[in-house]
Amino acid sequence: MPVKGEDLARAYWAFDRALGGQRPPTRSQMFAARRPFVVWLVAGIVWWGLFIILLEGGVLPALGIGMLLGGLLAMFARIERGRQRRLVRLGVWDGVHAHSVGETRAMDKRRIPGENLRPLCEVLAHFAEHDFEDSEWEIVDAALPGTDIERDTWYSHRLAGRRSLTLRIAAVPDSRDVYVEIHGVLGGRGKFLLAGVLHVLGKYRVS
Repeated sequence: MPVKGEDLARAYWAFDRALGGQRPPTRSQMFAARRPFVVWLVAGIVWWGLFIILLEGGVLPALGIGMLLGGLLAMFARIERGRQRRLVRLGVWDGVHAHSVGETRAMDKRRIPGENLRPLCEVLAHFAEHDFEDSEWEIVDAALPGTDIERDTWYSHRLAGRRSLTLRIAAVPDSRDVYVEIHGVLGGRGKFLLAGVLHVLGKYRVS
């Protein structure tokens, strides 16, 4: 069976995710991506000074090497800029804050019937383009009894696909209900759809 271009692209992006390619940037990565010329200039000067010492006063050769190495770092900064723009397009990152997905402010928090927890997981997996299987649900279901909203004891479960979302859950004592928090980054339309889903799951029992 011939390998299709889509299969290669899917394999590449899966490899990229495994290496942390969908991780929101740090502040230093944000700075470098926005100012590749500054990266080139500063790195070039630093390398220039270093190679003047190593080459025992060879100013022009050291300058050439410094500018070359500085240009290489600037190229990586440009690549990082492209990666960050892709994270924004995917809704993984908001383009402003340096943070991990699990540390973003909760998009929504809601009390829902316990039997609606699995449908919510499957909806969030759909948003994240993540395969949510029975074995993964068993992990979530097994963790729920150890949580308690009154004691502020939560269980966090990450759904990572083309987007990354984190679901935090806490059981309500003397009730089958659970509190849920959804952390991550979605665009305006995604947030609107997610709010509608949570409204329905919080008001009605899904059988």
